[in-house]
Amino acid sequence: MTVQFEVWNPARSERTIGLDEVREAYRSLPDGVSAIFTWNDCEEECLIVAVEPEFSVVTMGRDASFWNLKISDDTEEVEIRMGADDFTWARGCLLPRDMGVEVLLKVEDFDSLFWEYSWADG
Repeated sequence: MTVQFEVWNPARSERTIGLDEVREAYRSLPDGVSAIFTWNDCEEECLIVAVEPEFSVVTMGRDASFWNLKISDDTEEVEIRMGADDFTWARGCLLPRDMGVEVLLKVEDFDSLFWEYSWADG
């Protein structure tokens, strides 16, 4: 099982890594660097984890819809920067930095992720 690993430091670089390499790739990120881990890119079922210096976000593609992992029901929209782009995101969907990678490491049981965690329309 592989994951697309993109890093902005400051320019974008991309490579494919094994799921067993995700934790080490995450730990090796320099301070202040953004990264995205994508499992099953462009498929009906996918998982995208964006890791920023102060938070992470997780987006799941499932059943022709996108879902954002949430840790609270706070729907206040906040502006965030992910990689080179600015977005608005629900505050309740901003996760602790380590959480995104922990979710990604469970992707081998993809269907269980939808039931184990809370999700908001993405």
